[in-house]
Amino acid sequence: MLNISMLNLQKSKQHQSGFTFVELIVTMAMFSVMITGIIKLYVVIGATQQKSSHIETANRAGEAKIESLRNLQYSNLDTDNPIDFTSELPDSLPQPKSGIIQVSEPEPGLKRVDLTITYGTGSKAQTINQSSYIGILGIAQ
Repeated sequence: MLNISMLNLQKSKQHQSGFTFVELIVTMAMFSVMITGIIKLYVVIGATQQKSSHIETANRAGEAKIESLRNLQYSNLDTDNPIDFTSELPDSLPQPKSGIIQVSEPEPGLKRVDLTITYGTGSKAQTINQSSYIGILGIAQ
């Protein structure tokens, strides 16, 4: 009786051991889908970080330019001609890039500075707009 039980046990182990070819293919397909998803996630994260870096760089450049205009004398801010400061934009911003400032005087003793920075991001351009007011007293007076 012991021999029959051992034979039955050996037969059942032979049928249950290892993976079938179909199980291996399904497992490999699932891992492929997961790895593809993870790779796509890293690509999206990298692109988002780069876009964020460009926005931060453009904002800093705009703030620095507005601050330099604040340090000018109020009377030196010309309301007739736009100021092109494209050459002052950081090299890290992608081409084509441009920086334009328009100064207006909404009321006597107060000038408004409207700054626009545009740079390329693949197929379309990204635009950053900033505005500030500069009074006749300014920082230096």
